[in-house]
Amino acid sequence: MNLGIFSTFYVGIDIGRYKVEGTKIKKSGKKIQFINQVSAPYVTKVFNGDEIINEDEIISSLTKVGRALKVDVEDFIVTSIFSDKVLFRQMKMPKMTKKSQIIDATKYQIVKELSISPANITVDVDVLKETDDLSVSAFIVRNEDIEKFKSFFFKANLPMPDVLDAGYFKFNYLVEKKIGSGISLLIFEDSTSTYLQLFKDGRFIAIDSVNLGTNEFEENVTSENIHYLQLSDEIRRLAKILISRTSLQEPLNNVICASEKMEYVGELVKNLKEADMENVSCYIDFIDLKKDIAAGAYSLAMRGVIQGAKS
Repeated sequence: MNLGIFSTFYVGIDIGRYKVEGTKIKKSGKKIQFINQVSAPYVTKVFNGDEIINEDEIISSLTKVGRALKVDVEDFIVTSIFSDKVLFRQMKMPKMTKKSQIIDATKYQIVKELSISPANITVDVDVLKETDDLSVSAFIVRNEDIEKFKSFFFKANLPMPDVLDAGYFKFNYLVEKKIGSGISLLIFEDSTSTYLQLFKDGRFIAIDSVNLGTNEFEENVTSENIHYLQLSDEIRRLAKILISRTSLQEPLNNVICASEKMEYVGELVKNLKEADMENVSCYIDFIDLKKDIAAGAYSLAMRGVIQGAKS
């Protein structure tokens, strides 16, 4: 019997390319209470492209976040591994009844494709469509990358996270509750790639990416204006491919834009609108969050609440 007298703390920790952000919320019965959030920017360069060149800076920022949020072992902690460390594949499978069977079959195909030992990878799947065959999204991570990521928490004297998600999913959980029926596109610009996720009636159905991210202009490869012109063209092209691939006929009800650096989202939204994409909005505005919210960390904390409600 739930009398509403028990509460649980949920912590979302977003280890990003430029900073570590954390949010702590409390769930009491059906009420969600915002407790605190903190941002700890890196003071020196941490990444060279996708390669980590300064782990100590990540650990230092993570330690600051953990102390400020007073994270302890009783908290339910959700975080996300860097997007480039999580491969994704869309696959067709014979119909199976158990998720464990689907994972094993998917792993077998991935091992053949990548020529890698099955002992070296972790695979999870999302079953998208069940007819005579299964349409499966597979997500693959090297175990060494998982252990490396967990080591940041160990070295920061923090409990191990309860959930380790893919970085390109960190904005999903509030979006899924908000978008409702129809077709929606969630765009997330990372430092080296931009990820497009397609949703139908609030359910994830497809993902793909383009090799353009904020590093293009931050490292003076091109100007900011040219970058967002090119990126908006690539997004339009890839969105059409995703919609065609999934045999959807309806127009896009929502196009929601997020970024590892939210200050750049306005430029992306502007360019997509100028390229005649309709119903385009910034993630913060679409979800109706406060402008200073740590959006990724808050969404990850809410991922914990959702999982707790299902358990």
